[in-house]
Amino acid sequence: MRLNKIGGISAGVIAILIALVIVDELAPAAEVPKEAVVIKPIVSVVTAPPQNHSPNLTLLATSRARWPIQLKASSSAQLAWLNTAMEPGQQVTKGTLLAKLETSALELQLAQAESEVMQAELNLKQQLHEQSVALTMLSAKKAAPFARKEPQVAAAKAELARAQIHVKNAQKLLEEAQIIAPFDAVILRREVSPGEWISTGQNLFLLASSSHLDIQLPVSEAHWPLVSQSLTVAVPTIKIIDRQGHQWPATVRYVAPEIHSVTRQRQVVLTVAQPYTRARTLLPNQQVKVHLQLGQQSNIVQLPLSSITRDGYVWTVNAQAQLQKEWIEPIEQQGNIAYVRFRQQPEQTRKVILYPLSSMLVGKEVDAQLDTQTASNQAVTR
Repeated sequence: MRLNKIGGISAGVIAILIALVIVDELAPAAEVPKEAVVIKPIVSVVTAPPQNHSPNLTLLATSRARWPIQLKASSSAQLAWLNTAMEPGQQVTKGTLLAKLETSALELQLAQAESEVMQAELNLKQQLHEQSVALTMLSAKKAAPFARKEPQVAAAKAELARAQIHVKNAQKLLEEAQIIAPFDAVILRREVSPGEWISTGQNLFLLASSSHLDIQLPVSEAHWPLVSQSLTVAVPTIKIIDRQGHQWPATVRYVAPEIHSVTRQRQVVLTVAQPYTRARTLLPNQQVKVHLQLGQQSNIVQLPLSSITRDGYVWTVNAQAQLQKEWIEPIEQQGNIAYVRFRQQPEQTRKVILYPLSSMLVGKEVDAQLDTQTASNQAVTR
């Protein structure tokens, strides 16, 4: 009986142990916490190695006539003769006769002036003769200057001088009755007609130098270092391009010694030789492009325009795959390609983001992927 009890208790204990084991095995295992996975944003980049480059700079300018001059009538008279072949656009050489004024009134003035000279000379001789007679009759020490005819002689000399100047003035007016070109010029406007009555000071012709045309080039502060560097070359390569694409070589005439009071820009004046002698003339008062060939620059990076923000900087990815914002110096633009120089450490090769976003933050980690198509296009451009 006692053995039966012990056996029952042992069987119960064993059953409990077996149940505990089964429950432990069936219980779900505790979950091990997993590390959070950080997803890095993907950005497209291009490799931008620095290289040597000879950039070109294209700026806008305005053409201006050299030495514009208005030929005006120096006296009132009827137009006696007009060279009707001298139409606007015609070129004339220095001394070419353009028109003549009727000169009868001017010839009369000259004759009267010459008559006044003869009368003044006669009066002076008379005063000198009377003075010589008076001096023989008077004491040189006691006689008054008036008695010695000194003021009379001085007045006669002054009258003769006035009459002689009057003659020169009449001769000059008679010479100016012939309207001639003062230098080799192109006629911009003709403002008289045959037989017209002309008043003193009336405009007759508007001329400008035919040998040269000036190009006024305003240069901003940002472009001035590049432009000034190109002008230091012994013979800088400068081309003028009009709206039709025609080109003319140009040289530097002078650099204005002051900054414009309104725009705060420097002014460079270029010159084009013989602008009116070609089949295609370069006309004044038009907007043109100035193409400057700059010297070789070092540490220049070639980038697509899409990588440059409106504020003038680019986003790059450093060695730790972090975003960086870097400022650049624009050098040249050719189509969709920009040539720039990094302001900080320009000798380093960088990974530049192709399409920067306004939401980018400095120091954020990204997954940089090389854009092979843009890289191949840049290789072709180089």
